[in-house]
Amino acid sequence: MMRFRITLNEIYPQIWRMINVPDTYSFWDLHIAIQDFMGWLDYHLHLFNPSPKHGRIKSKVGISDAEFDDGTVAGWEDERREK
Repeated sequence: MMRFRITLNEIYPQIWRMINVPDTYSFWDLHIAIQDFMGWLDYHLHLFNPSPKHGRIKSKVGISDAEFDDGTVAGWEDERREK
């Protein structure tokens, strides 16, 4: 089991929720769980910005604004691994 604190950026007062999911969840599964938990209907762009662990490359996974190339991995599988 994994626990995540989901925090909305640039919202004051801060809005956040805690969510527990199985440790087998992919980013896609986590995305669906967050949508369901928050009562959202998947209308907006979204981004996972995981904190890198020692030896890993910082990455972003999700569907970002296509107008800007910000280095976001398009899709749900990030193949980057430890060096």
